[in-house]
Amino acid sequence: MVLEQYIQRVEEKLHLLVKKLQQVQAENALLKEEVSIQQRELQQQQQAVQGLEERLQLMKIASTAQGGTTIAAEDEAFKKEIRGKINDYIKEIDRCIALLNS
Repeated sequence: MVLEQYIQRVEEKLHLLVKKLQQVQAENALLKEEVSIQQRELQQQQQAVQGLEERLQLMKIASTAQGGTTIAAEDEAFKKEIRGKINDYIKEIDRCIALLNS
């Protein structure tokens, strides 16, 4: 009789353990889905930020090309960078023309 009670308690504990395992597995699945959703949202936000940064760069280039006035030191550095790149392109074009002429 004592052995039967012991076995019954072990079975009850085993059933509780299985039930808790199922709950934890279900919670784990929900958390994995939530992580997946958050990762997708983060990726979308990163793409949006990248798009905005590209638009900002284009606006700065357009402003520089139009001779727009800005007061920020960062914008001045950007203008110098753009001018340097334009000068490099012009030098490269001149080299190509010289090669074509020779």
